[in-house]
Amino acid sequence: MIRRIKSEIKIIGINFFIVAVFFTIAVIAFAIIAGELLDFYSVSFEVIFPFFVTIIAGEWGKTRADGNFDIIASQSKSVFHWVLCRYVIIFGLSCIFAILSMTGASAVRYELPLWELLIIYFPPAFFLSSLCALFGIICRQEHIATLICGIVWLITLIARSLLRLPGIEYLYLFIRYTGDPNHIWLWNKGIITLAGLFLWGILYGLCRRPNLS
Repeated sequence: MIRRIKSEIKIIGINFFIVAVFFTIAVIAFAIIAGELLDFYSVSFEVIFPFFVTIIAGEWGKTRADGNFDIIASQSKSVFHWVLCRYVIIFGLSCIFAILSMTGASAVRYELPLWELLIIYFPPAFFLSSLCALFGIICRQEHIATLICGIVWLITLIARSLLRLPGIEYLYLFIRYTGDPNHIWLWNKGIITLAGLFLWGILYGLCRRPNLS
């Protein structure tokens, strides 16, 4: 297992770490210069950082678009285990940088406890990156999964007016960013996390198809 992890990290390459380090520094710098921006934490860790993780999952955690996909699929007992392993590694590494960003931001402007920042961050990051993993196993073309998830992210931001409809606030990805007037954000985050797990159920079913295993 350790050998597999080292192999995946080697495939990810140094560029990922360079980009992640600079992005982390940029978030901390933004925390310093943001002043009295009230929505700093929700903007940074509920909206921007999950989108960054989604890009990472699509561009560095690609699966079907990987040039070695057919070889891996023919040699693996389960394509799903390979997809899950790659996702866990890339998502885990991204979360480490997210935690570093939260810690650095809290050091310069403490407004929310770390546990609350983690709850704000994890569900949208998990859902969007899981959606990217799902489209990553469907689409052979590079960048398509990232593009689709980017469109979903953008439409979600634009469609804030849909929160006027009953029940939508429980499904909206960026509820703290909108202000959470009804204080249902914990329910919202739980439902979004379950939705991410549901996407993995679909992905598992796709990986069991004969042409993918």
